[in-house]
Amino acid sequence: MNYFIPLFKKSTGIVLGLIGSLALGIVPAKAINIGVTPPRFHIDMSKNTTRSQSIRVLNLDSKPVELKISVQSWVMNEQNQLQAVSPQEQSLEQWIVFTPSKFIVPPGGAQTIRFTIRPRVKPQAGEHRAVLYIEEVAKQNPASKGVDIVAKVGVAIYGYVGDIKRIGVLNAVKVDTKKDTLNAVFDISSQGNASVRLNGQYAIWPAAKYPGAEATKPIANLDKPGAKVNEPVADAGFLPATPVLPASRRQVLLPITKKLSPGNYVLDINGELNGVAIKKNIPFTVPINAPLANNTNTQTQPASQKLRNSLKNPQHRR
Repeated sequence: MNYFIPLFKKSTGIVLGLIGSLALGIVPAKAINIGVTPPRFHIDMSKNTTRSQSIRVLNLDSKPVELKISVQSWVMNEQNQLQAVSPQEQSLEQWIVFTPSKFIVPPGGAQTIRFTIRPRVKPQAGEHRAVLYIEEVAKQNPASKGVDIVAKVGVAIYGYVGDIKRIGVLNAVKVDTKKDTLNAVFDISSQGNASVRLNGQYAIWPAAKYPGAEATKPIANLDKPGAKVNEPVADAGFLPATPVLPASRRQVLLPITKKLSPGNYVLDINGELNGVAIKKNIPFTVPINAPLANNTNTQTQPASQKLRNSLKNPQHRR
């Protein structure tokens, strides 16, 4: 995980649980006026000096908020959704000690959460994963007839032991125009003992104006607020950073939510898969009857940028 996540606005009758940048490397999470930083950790567990870490929680609201902490083991299922799993002897969850476990952050205030990794047994070589959840404590309201609403964010923690080998293979890339939303589909295998993920940018060109893969370059300052995509590029954004866990093969989706007129296009990719350059162009055709998404933020917030800010809802509680 690049790790963890933003708390998102509360909706009536549900519990929100986003493991937000699970390996994505996003900016400090913000939601319901809460900020959490950093969003993730990569820790070399062979170095004792790096096992103690801290997380900063900011309350940007005008009201106090009460929060509690928990830790959970996780994997990614075949739908690339975070899935909680029961801890085993070699689970990083078993080795994380944190403080405080429950606290109140005053309006405009901050709280530091400290955690340390203390293995109970000799860690096996490879990647170990856990998520530290920061969860809002539901307020007791006897008069309320609805379901308590809480928000939950997660900070991804990766621990590494021994010789780490990230071996990512991009088996294929295609653009699927047959479903309700256009999707670029990246077929990725992770053949080492640690997660791999994409990094870089994509751009969508009208086929008639595409200059060729060797002539295109990453767009400068695309991650800055108000960034604009100049014509003839129809859309641009960041590649999905969804992690592909060791010894697995997954299809990672990049939803193309920009409304494209029917016609021929080229998906141009300037990126890498764990250090291995990816320079590809994938022609595709938007049919006349294609179901197109309505996206009003076509210039400043491309679909992939939204994807970088959160993973799928894990929908799990301890």
